[in-house]
Amino acid sequence: AETIRPLLRRMLPDAVFQTRPRLSTLSYSPPRKLGKLPRRSAVVVFSVREVYEVAERIRRERGGAALVFGALSPRTRNAQVGLYQAGDVDHLVATDAIGMGLNLDIDHVVFTGLTKFDGVGARALTPAEIGQIAGRAGRHVRDGRFGPTADLGPFPGGLVEAVEGHRFAPLRSLQWRSDDLDFFSPLALLASLEKAPTHPFLKRMRHADDHRALGLLVRDPATMELARGAAAVELLGEVCRVPDFQSVMSDGHAQLLARVYAFLRGPSGRIEEDFLARHLKDLDRTDGDVDTLLGRIAAIRTWTYISHRSAWIPDARFWQERTRAVEDRL
Repeated sequence: AETIRPLLRRMLPDAVFQTRPRLSTLSYSPPRKLGKLPRRSAVVVFSVREVYEVAERIRRERGGAALVFGALSPRTRNAQVGLYQAGDVDHLVATDAIGMGLNLDIDHVVFTGLTKFDGVGARALTPAEIGQIAGRAGRHVRDGRFGPTADLGPFPGGLVEAVEGHRFAPLRSLQWRSDDLDFFSPLALLASLEKAPTHPFLKRMRHADDHRALGLLVRDPATMELARGAAAVELLGEVCRVPDFQSVMSDGHAQLLARVYAFLRGPSGRIEEDFLARHLKDLDRTDGDVDTLLGRIAAIRTWTYISHRSAWIPDARFWQERTRAVEDRL
């Protein structure tokens, strides 16, 4: 994006920039009611609960709708995208996850709001973020439209001009974290992750899952006892990178990481199969409401990640197939 050019120029003064201009026109459309959306529309919301509420309204008033949001696994998301792309449904309901990595045949992007929760608190979307999402409308030389729902009301004129003209304020900072890691001890590793950047326009990344997980595990005496020596500390860092797809970084996730690490530092150097089987059995259930099912899908994705660390578990192929089957059912 042009917004990052000034900072990249400061970091990489000899870089060559190649521009790829948009070939179609993106135009503002006045507010529309959900029940009167044209075919090939995407409705953008900013919470999973709203995804389902809006999808239900569209299904009631306009027919089918596919769903896309960040909590879906890539395979589940791709299946939903396939429904929309094949024309089995005319509408797509999505969070701002639609703005990254998805190129769809969308003619019209409709916003239900202009604020989002960013992991810390609610904040207003920047014009550049709105432009990124709105830019899903249109493709190659086919023009696209964007606008609000009738409930949201008209966009401010300045915002419309910025999105239509692709004119956005340049970025002033970039997130950064150190790659100079110290494996002398868990506390030394934690301190190395908390180093300050060397340039004023770089801001230290403060909410990385592995960093937070390590901060919790250094308080566990049993883990600290096992993490002696550079190889053991490096392994602890790898375990901390096991994703928390439920995005809560709770004590429960930290306890899971501690158990995994204890197995890996044990005599066999692998996670016990009984431990794997017990956790997968708890997730292999399809009862419950949408939130319950989404929680299980997020949890099974964590186990899918672990199953692909073949040095950590016996018979990795078996457990990869097992976690995939559970996810398919969910």
